[in-house]
Amino acid sequence: MDPGPLVVPFHFSCLTVFLSSFVNVPSLTVIISGLIGFVLVFCSALMAASEIAFFSISHAERDELRESEEVVDKRLVKLLDRPRYLLSTILIGNNVVNIGVIIISYFIITHLFNFQDVSLKYFTIPAATFDFTINVLVVTFFLVLFGEAIPKVYASHNKMKIAKAVSGLFVVLNRIFYPLNYILVGSTSMIEKRIKRHNAEMDIEEINKAIEITVENKESGNDVKMLKGIVHFGNLTVKQIMRQRMEVAAADITWGFEELLKYVREVGYSRIPVYSENIDQIQGILYIKDLLEHINQDGNFGWQKLIREPLHAPETKKIDDMLREFQESRMHLAIVVDEFGGTCGIVTMEDIVEEVIGDIKDEFDESTDTNIRKIDDNTYIIEGVMPLNDFSKALNVDPDYFDEVREDAETLAGLLLEIKGRIPKAGEEINYEGFTFRILSIKNNRIEKVKLEVEN
Repeated sequence: MDPGPLVVPFHFSCLTVFLSSFVNVPSLTVIISGLIGFVLVFCSALMAASEIAFFSISHAERDELRESEEVVDKRLVKLLDRPRYLLSTILIGNNVVNIGVIIISYFIITHLFNFQDVSLKYFTIPAATFDFTINVLVVTFFLVLFGEAIPKVYASHNKMKIAKAVSGLFVVLNRIFYPLNYILVGSTSMIEKRIKRHNAEMDIEEINKAIEITVENKESGNDVKMLKGIVHFGNLTVKQIMRQRMEVAAADITWGFEELLKYVREVGYSRIPVYSENIDQIQGILYIKDLLEHINQDGNFGWQKLIREPLHAPETKKIDDMLREFQESRMHLAIVVDEFGGTCGIVTMEDIVEEVIGDIKDEFDESTDTNIRKIDDNTYIIEGVMPLNDFSKALNVDPDYFDEVREDAETLAGLLLEIKGRIPKAGEEINYEGFTFRILSIKNNRIEKVKLEVEN
């Protein structure tokens, strides 16, 4: 028996006719665009997974990578050491890819579908509604699911594997996007600093006013100063309270024992840094108490074996963190270094404690501050090396008073250089907000002494 004719159900034929009325046959251009769209979605997924992978690596894991000799590990560490640039590259790449996905999807939808208005009993659904639904809702859902959510979940469980795999790609992308990254990172850093400074200033000002209102008794002046010191404690950096490099008393490791003892008697400190060749190469700290049992040794005694391991601190370290490190390490002195590893100065436990309770004087300290001498209620003679933080406390002005002009200056001499914009001459006057500074002496292009007159 011959087979009969193929019978197509009525509802299927209607569906076919209906679909053919608004779905066009895909052209080669649409097919190629679709393939490109899938590639872009994969790239979006790669960016999302990379962000989670890179920034989920802990500090301990970074330390392990630093110790590794593998090229890929060194490359990964190099990327992680500049997190702002890495994040900027990821965000730029992800946004470029997502924009590409949206453009491609719009092109495909407009060429593949032929939407028409649909008239119902009481209202008409315009064709633009279907176009919007497909372009925005469906494409967005597809992009978020496959380009963001799933890749991030996968990356959270395979962070090191993904980070190492894409590290080479992001080294290249960093170089490609460097000009744009430089602008973005620079602008966001500037905005971030201004916001932080503004918020910090507002909070501190409000707390200071509250302290002054609460403590109305004039006899409680020391309590007010201590409370204000506690308020400012967390905002101060080591650089603001350290003893400057030029004021550091340090011993040369090549000195003989007799020469060392003579120097120790001259300076009178209980701990002295020991350097090799220059003060940038600190070899350790000499505790004078360690010399006591060897005080009768001859000049050939090898005192260098008594040197202890030094504690280093970056100049940007907050003093509350520094105090905690002093407590944990059971040390009282740290070498302050700049970003290049050079010695900026030293900071001690006493320097930090004095920020809260005021100056601590022992039987060996002079009765007055050697950096400032009061002539009358409105006139002072000040050393140029005096730290701005100490200067502010001595004149009872807010530590942030000079923030608008100080830039990176940490001493009075540095502040005057920032205000003037050049090295002033002896006898020259510099005016700022009710303060008149007269330069008394300059040596080797360094401001030594300044006379200050304060307006009533």
